[in-house]
Amino acid sequence: MNPVPLVLLGLVWSLAACSEQASSHGAPAATADGIAVVEGVGLNEMAAALSRSDLQMEKYEIDLGNVFQQHSYDLEFPFVVVGPDPIVITETETSCGCTHAGIRPDWDPSFEGELWPMNREIPAGAKGTIVATFDANRYERVKASTITIRGNFTSSKVVLQVTAFVQRIFSLLPEQVRFEKLAIAQLSNTEVHREIRVTGMEPFEVIRWKRITPGLKVEEIGDAETLKDGRMARTFRVSATNTLPEGRLSSSLIAETSLGIDLEFLVNGHVLGAIQYVPSESLSFGIFDQGQSRSRTVKLESNGMEIPEPQFEVLGDARGVMSAELLATQVGKLYEIKINIGDTTAAGSYNGILRISFPEASGLQKKDIIMRARIR
Repeated sequence: MNPVPLVLLGLVWSLAACSEQASSHGAPAATADGIAVVEGVGLNEMAAALSRSDLQMEKYEIDLGNVFQQHSYDLEFPFVVVGPDPIVITETETSCGCTHAGIRPDWDPSFEGELWPMNREIPAGAKGTIVATFDANRYERVKASTITIRGNFTSSKVVLQVTAFVQRIFSLLPEQVRFEKLAIAQLSNTEVHREIRVTGMEPFEVIRWKRITPGLKVEEIGDAETLKDGRMARTFRVSATNTLPEGRLSSSLIAETSLGIDLEFLVNGHVLGAIQYVPSESLSFGIFDQGQSRSRTVKLESNGMEIPEPQFEVLGDARGVMSAELLATQVGKLYEIKINIGDTTAAGSYNGILRISFPEASGLQKKDIIMRARIR
């Protein structure tokens, strides 16, 4: 009898079919040089676990071409068992992108709608199909996945390839709507517009806008355009109005569509009030030694309208420690408020608020700026 190669024995032991057979004879003992020795199991029995048949695939690669997010795509890889013996498939391992793969037993009509169990013999000459699903939801652009099949067939492993180019359901140009800086004074005279072109995977309509940020308007302009590849493009105009609140603008507009999938795009910008304050939120004097004096300045700059002379006061712990004076750099357009801490101020931490206000008739809101100082 021909001796069994050591490399072959190491492969045999790695198969689940051989493991099941070995467990009925005894537990594995020590492992040396990659070869497991099983009590009560001869070398010929271990070698017999290898089939003389091979798993032959009709195809080894599927290119799905252009696919779309939020969709799943069925995969089928037909195969035939070539050779005189049955085979056993012990594992179907999938990489990212594919759900778990299974064996569809086309050779056995009684298994209609069910998958063939792993580690169960597949007859010689049987024709079946490796089935899986490619889930495009989490990916974009080029995506490659694999399905690795292992078993006791002669080649021991088969690797199947799946490639796709994943596109969004809705492609946006530009990617988001940007207004950058918007002045309330400017919006009081005219609205500011931006346009965004939305291309859907197939013809679509906007049924209703589910979410629109207060102060923004959105409307479709022009006619829908059907592209050569069957997709549809629509153009929308987003308008900023004078009802937008001051501050950072960062939100999304969401529309319900006839595709059953919402259209969503981001809108970013910065809405400036009638006055731009520098700094806008807080003023720090830092840490300095007793006996020193320090000063800081708050600037008030008009964003397009005439602003009246501001009134101001210091509140909190800093009252009596920090003094303020007005410097008129450009009347009606630019003012500076200088905050001073004298050199006779006692050591300690001082927190306060600089409150800036305007005549009631101006319609301008009060502005509070936090101030901090620490004297050691």
